[in-house]
Amino acid sequence: MDIKQLEYFMACAETGSVSEAAKILYSTQPSVSKVIKALEDSLGIQLFERLPRGIRLTARGKKFYRHACKIVNEVRTLEGMAEHGMTKWIRISLNPSSWFADQFIDFYNQNYDKNYHFQIYTAGVRTVLERVRDYLDDVGFVYIPEQQKSDFLYELSRNRLEFIPMHETELMLYPGAGNGLSSSGQKTVKPEELKGLRFIQNYQDEFFNLGQSEEKPQFSWSGLDISVVTNSDYIMERMLKSTSAANISGSYLSDKQQGGARAISLDMPENKVIFGYIRHRGEVPDEAVEELISFLNERLCRQ
Repeated sequence: MDIKQLEYFMACAETGSVSEAAKILYSTQPSVSKVIKALEDSLGIQLFERLPRGIRLTARGKKFYRHACKIVNEVRTLEGMAEHGMTKWIRISLNPSSWFADQFIDFYNQNYDKNYHFQIYTAGVRTVLERVRDYLDDVGFVYIPEQQKSDFLYELSRNRLEFIPMHETELMLYPGAGNGLSSSGQKTVKPEELKGLRFIQNYQDEFFNLGQSEEKPQFSWSGLDISVVTNSDYIMERMLKSTSAANISGSYLSDKQQGGARAISLDMPENKVIFGYIRHRGEVPDEAVEELISFLNERLCRQ
């Protein structure tokens, strides 16, 4: 087994297609297939199921993928050291947040002389969890609704991960400028008043399906008209400034992302969002990651 085989394997796993993997790897489909077959033979296990259209990982393939990610990332880190000296990379995944972007810029400026390099990936909670689990990122910052905390923690335990809470805030409605609620003067809004509104949200995520179970029927994303899903702060800002679309987010977000929209508290039980980070259970974060976490904790204490 060599690093090339692992890189070919990861490309196939991530694209779900040998032909697409070949394009990314600047290779040919027969060459990629040959490498994957040799890897499977050397391991004595089947890594992929062959489907009419594409491929997918087997149960064993999924386990192997996690280890392959860790090995390949470690090798790339060592190669980076050889090429550029002791350059330190910090790999972060997070839910889209203008607040975090503002803090990151300050952190970057304050630590400029340390020559830290950063890889930042924004996504929903599920993807952040998987990226940290698979060692694609060193740490993942997420926002978890109070109602979904138990389901989220259970999923973490299954993947040998843990969640460290950093801050708790309210879930708020941000009506767009063209929405009547924007100028209504209301301080609170009930879930039933959200019917008929259109929403723009950063992402659709299974951990944000509030109140999906029968025990918590007070609010559900499935009953709302989410007409725009985006991970772009710019699109969010422009939509809230120029349309009647509304957004539901935690009050941690800056005015920049909310386009200056007035925040209205959601009148519902368990109206909290918990901000924190995901890491591997029992593993001590890198010193640079600890620096970032301490910096964020200091900023949160000022709020």
